[in-house]
Amino acid sequence: MISYVKEFAYAHNYLVRHGQTEWNSSGFYQGFTNVQLNQTGIIQAEAVAKELTSVHFDSIIASDLDRARITAETILGNRQIPFKTDERLREINFGDWEGLTYDQIEAKWPHSIYTMYRSPDKVKISNGESFQEVQERAWQALTDEMTAIGEDKTILIVAHGGTNRTLICKMLSLPLHFAWNFSQGNTAISRVEFYGLTEDDHNTLSLLNYTKHLETIQL
Repeated sequence: MISYVKEFAYAHNYLVRHGQTEWNSSGFYQGFTNVQLNQTGIIQAEAVAKELTSVHFDSIIASDLDRARITAETILGNRQIPFKTDERLREINFGDWEGLTYDQIEAKWPHSIYTMYRSPDKVKISNGESFQEVQERAWQALTDEMTAIGEDKTILIVAHGGTNRTLICKMLSLPLHFAWNFSQGNTAISRVEFYGLTEDDHNTLSLLNYTKHLETIQL
């Protein structure tokens, strides 16, 4: 079970990806599409909620898409703490790629997926978003929350694989080029001790893609 000794930081930010959906398991790109958790995803959400039982959160914010919102509500449980959804935490808008598989996208836009995974900082999806746009909106949502609840608080962000990657890059002052260097499995837990974004700050990635809670669940 996850626990840690709390030291002073501007914010202790936990990031959790939503549970599995049918589109995850079938290989469809879902982005803004509001795909529900499947039965596996529901079990995963319950497992990550149990894993995080001992962690005190001062607030929880989640993408308003159901797969993230329901995962967040499962973690929230009976906790009497501020909880809200924010559309700025949505997954990247895949535009014309929404609902298509890798092979379908590759057939219509050759080499575009390769570019997205190798150089996410350079791609803008047809009628969709760039990773820079995702990072800007998601970071604004998180900074608004950090400002609202004050310093040295623990915040849980429940969002999406792409969104969480851009936030981790931002907090670690890494170029978006490295966004896909971070694994983010379904209900994976990551944690960043955030001190600020000046050159004197030293933000720390203290947990990445933690999924031990999924090892013993029955699917």
